[in-house]
Amino acid sequence: MDNETTSSAFAIDYRQAPTLRQARRRSQAILATARARLEEATLPSIETIAVAGSLGRLEASSSADFDCIVVARDTAAPAQLDAEIERVHDVLAACGLRRPKADGIYRDAIGPAALLDYRALGSLDETPATFGKRMQFLLDARPVFAPVRFAALRREILNWYGSGFFSRDGTLSWTYLLNDVQRYLHAYAGWQQYKLARSADDSWELRQAKLRSSRVVTFAGLLVLLGASNHRADKIGWLLARLDATPLERLGQIMCHDDPAAFDGALAAYEFVHARLADAAFRAQLIAGGPDESSGFATAPSAAFASIDAATGTLMEILTGFLIGRWGQWDTRFFARLLL
Repeated sequence: MDNETTSSAFAIDYRQAPTLRQARRRSQAILATARARLEEATLPSIETIAVAGSLGRLEASSSADFDCIVVARDTAAPAQLDAEIERVHDVLAACGLRRPKADGIYRDAIGPAALLDYRALGSLDETPATFGKRMQFLLDARPVFAPVRFAALRREILNWYGSGFFSRDGTLSWTYLLNDVQRYLHAYAGWQQYKLARSADDSWELRQAKLRSSRVVTFAGLLVLLGASNHRADKIGWLLARLDATPLERLGQIMCHDDPAAFDGALAAYEFVHARLADAAFRAQLIAGGPDESSGFATAPSAAFASIDAATGTLMEILTGFLIGRWGQWDTRFFARLLL
């Protein structure tokens, strides 16, 4: 059997997902090289470094970029830190990855003080760079430098989310974290719905394909862990033991316990989309087709996008059905917070 061991002690059967298996092996090779080179680098201003996105999910394609979270020491000198960030980007680019977008949230470093600022609790005007990086620590980030500090910081972020707020049974509450996960998902979806810009390597159709597949799986992977742990007195320890798993592994671990057929269906749909997005010719059709700023939504979706739309629709229906099916099994407070 072609099973591969995961950090969550759950093995996904990749026989029906060869493109995902290939991406996983490619990602693991890149990460091994990046870790070795970064450990040799001189980075005194940096506490830890993690990658998120496709590399964090172990799903990087041959043309993947790197979403890199650099956590700097709060006392770092700006000029020295900038030089070290460039050094980090040079190392990752030498591994065959594209640099992060100049205007993206991953271009600059962040300090622990910003990630753990208690004054930010409940804030709706926190910058996307800070909010997004904090959430990625829990969604799909994977350390490539100073992993012990990364793990400690991730635990501190979980504690931050539960600060001073407990459920009626005395256990730490996931209320604020659930609200933030949904805020991130729905804000991202709303932003992408009307972002019509087209470039040589991006388009509305391509962004929607990613949103409805890998982005949905990433958020769902954390949601099922929160749902399965909500009633537990040891919820932080239980959750931390599973956060090293990829989003797909998280889904597999929880779904296969209760409904293996549902996970098989989700994996098949996810493989279908991943295989097509990894195909350069198919990807080019998504980049060239569909709505853009000049025509708006008057332009009909391309045939390529129609096939993606059908598969992602199936994927989202399976995941939604699985969550609904846990009513009566998981703590009902989870569903109340999820919906209201």
